[in-house]
Amino acid sequence: MMAGDHISVHGPGSIGKASHTGSGDIVAGGKYAGGAAPDVSAVEKLLAEVQAMRQHLDESDRAEVDAAVAEIQANPSQERFARILRTFSGIATVIGEAGVPVIAAIKALLG
Repeated sequence: MMAGDHISVHGPGSIGKASHTGSGDIVAGGKYAGGAAPDVSAVEKLLAEVQAMRQHLDESDRAEVDAAVAEIQANPSQERFARILRTFSGIATVIGEAGVPVIAAIKALLG
C-alpha cells in the first residue's frame, strides 16, 4: 500500500488491492472469470474416455494425450482448456471409431 491508500474489502472473492508488474494475468476467484467453469463430472467423463482411447494410439499421440491430461488436472485457463479439447478431438477424429466416445464427451462438455 502507498501512503493515503484506503482499501475496504467486502464479500466473497474480494482481493483488496492488486498491483501488477511484469507479464501475466492477475486472477481472482478462479481461472474461469470470463465464463463458466466446466462441469467436473463432464470433465471426469472426458478423461475416462480419453484413457480408454489411449490403447488405440501410437507412442507419440499417447505422449501428447498424457501431457494434455496432466494440464487438465492442473486446472488450466479457459483458453488453454479449449485448446486441449481441440487436441483431443483432433486425435479422436483421426483414429476413427475408437475416438467417437471422446468426441461425444467433448460435445457433452461444451453443451
